[in-house]
Amino acid sequence: MKFNNTISKMKVKFNNPVDYFFDFGENSFLLNDYLNKTIKFSWHNKVKCICGKIFKEFYRQSFCYNCYWNSPQASPSIFKPELSKAHLGEEDRDLEWEKKYQLQNHVVYLSISSGLKVGVTRESDFITRWIDQGAQKAVILAKTPNRYLAGKIEYHLKKNHNVPDRTNWRKMLQNQVSEHDLLNEKEVLKKCFSQDMLEYFCKENKVIKIKYPVLKFPLKVKSLSLSKTPFVEGRLLGIKGQYLLLDEDRVFNVRKHEGFIVDLEL
Repeated sequence: MKFNNTISKMKVKFNNPVDYFFDFGENSFLLNDYLNKTIKFSWHNKVKCICGKIFKEFYRQSFCYNCYWNSPQASPSIFKPELSKAHLGEEDRDLEWEKKYQLQNHVVYLSISSGLKVGVTRESDFITRWIDQGAQKAVILAKTPNRYLAGKIEYHLKKNHNVPDRTNWRKMLQNQVSEHDLLNEKEVLKKCFSQDMLEYFCKENKVIKIKYPVLKFPLKVKSLSLSKTPFVEGRLLGIKGQYLLLDEDRVFNVRKHEGFIVDLEL
């Protein structure tokens, strides 16, 4: 089968293992069914921004120049939730959009993808967020009514208690994961909460474990980029996070290639 369309983030369904779906235009594929089979991408120097315009290359990330500097989807508060201001009624780029995105329930979580990390996401799709990051297991640390308060707690733990907020993506893909007792770590960090943060501490102690559809993990990660190699072909050996694990220790970051217009062959 051969199709031409724009790459978008893989959709997921929490299962054992996780189900991964590739939506390609009007077609949707369960990628798990293509394990141990050949997959091909061919890029012809065209990308499509969220605004709908087609260019030869993005300005930064998956945005054109105008969207990167003006779209609320590329604003600093997306990457640093502690900068959110919608709860104050203050506009950053588009107050109505920011209210819808920021003024909803969020969670602060602890997860293990390569090592222990803290993160923030909307309560409505927290498991999806954990899967997208390749987490092996995770637990909710706090629940807040908006993005700013979740970001404030995350920032406090990063700055004052040295809890990282990033994943070593190479170790995650190699399945080199350090072991931590998440419930014990949660109790330790509770003691680090300031008094005004304690009301948001989550008493529920449910640890979610996640298994991925992987036949073989890479021994030495070789990252692929369509910008450098516009034709990629390989046998699909696994899926973890938003990465396709191919033969010869090669990995393809689907999220990084959002907006690339490609030919896909399965």
